[in-house]
Amino acid sequence: MAKFAIWVALYPIIAHIGIQISEILLPIVYLTALMLLLIYSSKFKSWIIKGFLVVVVIDTVFLMTILGKGYVIIQLVPVLILSTLIFVFFKSLVFGNTPIITQFAACVDERPLDPDKKKYTRSVTIVWLLGFLYMLVQNIVVSIWFSVETWSWVSNTGNYVLIALIMISEFLYRNTRFKHDKISFKTFIVRLSHCRLR
Repeated sequence: MAKFAIWVALYPIIAHIGIQISEILLPIVYLTALMLLLIYSSKFKSWIIKGFLVVVVIDTVFLMTILGKGYVIIQLVPVLILSTLIFVFFKSLVFGNTPIITQFAACVDERPLDPDKKKYTRSVTIVWLLGFLYMLVQNIVVSIWFSVETWSWVSNTGNYVLIALIMISEFLYRNTRFKHDKISFKTFIVRLSHCRLR
């Protein structure tokens, strides 16, 4: 599944290149292949369900492409991903659940968090949630009022720069605030890559 995550992470780059060189089929084919791979590796036991999903994906992509709406498929992907992230982060903040960043921080620290860190990581979860909300609204607004090329710069480049800035800024601040738990960025990334959410 780690390899699949890498292929997913490459999608924005492929989409951006395809849009900038006016080869819209490049990201559409790549995205279709990702969806088919996801269906193939899914936990569905029934080949009938898998076959049905494959037909739905191929037919939808084919129809949208024939109708000249390929850009809609590409622009819909970040909206779906951001909407899912917003739901997951919000859900982790309510109903007595453990905030997502709190779960990641406990995994990275390799021990339960003290009350101060729990409060801090809850606040960081809210910051990420607000960041995803901002990116979602921005994606929608730019896709409506600007060209697809401009949208690609904002969505496939700008949003990832923003995510990197939030992540690095939070890491540096956390190392300053909690000096007794200070770790290198490399250690942070390695430990984070092994974390699994409950």
